[in-house]
Amino acid sequence: MEIDAYGITDRGLIRQHNEDALFIDEAHKVFAVADGLGGLPGGADASQRIVELLKQAYSRIKSADDYVNLAQLIIGINQIVSKEGSSRHPLTGSGSTLTIGQIIDEQIMVAHVGDSALYHLRKNKMTKLTIDHTMEQEVIDRLGESARASIPPEYPHTLTRCVGQENELIVDQTRIQLSAGDRLLFCTDGLNKVLPLAMIQEALNANGSPEKICRNLVGKANENHGPDNITIIVLLIK
Repeated sequence: MEIDAYGITDRGLIRQHNEDALFIDEAHKVFAVADGLGGLPGGADASQRIVELLKQAYSRIKSADDYVNLAQLIIGINQIVSKEGSSRHPLTGSGSTLTIGQIIDEQIMVAHVGDSALYHLRKNKMTKLTIDHTMEQEVIDRLGESARASIPPEYPHTLTRCVGQENELIVDQTRIQLSAGDRLLFCTDGLNKVLPLAMIQEALNANGSPEKICRNLVGKANENHGPDNITIIVLLIK
């Protein structure tokens, strides 16, 4: 199975700093996006620290086929980020989302915390493989989709789980079988909470390289006012 991958991060048009980060390790077929919490001091530090810790973890793994328990990896990273965040910002701490996937034996193993996302596109059907850990999603889970219209505007951006939290971290995990022709999109919410899903799917399904798709999506988000940082990884499975 061949993988053609590209990642990009962009500050957007409104934010003064880019608090997103991405990680691509093609040797181990590992891909991740992280979105530092803008409401906390050190959000950018948290996302960048996650990437540093991922690099350290995978530098110790010699075989590309070695299985890594991604949930345990995130829990270990959380302990470090939480401790360092509390030391540097004792009143608030710091935090970040993290969505990570590793492709092994024609499957992608996924682990996820926060409201970044991973989408899977196959034959014009796009499926979201992650669930947002937000106040909005908790209300919808409890009351149904009909409650969406009355949800306070801050709820879609208020996380209920993140890397950096002090209490026990629960990590979502899933895996799916991949096939030639599949496309995968990792993104922070500066993309999927700014553009309609149909527009994202159309761009992901277009002809061209992963780089062209990434740059097209960033351009579309910025055309729509670019209110947040935008980070994207696109994988074409061949």
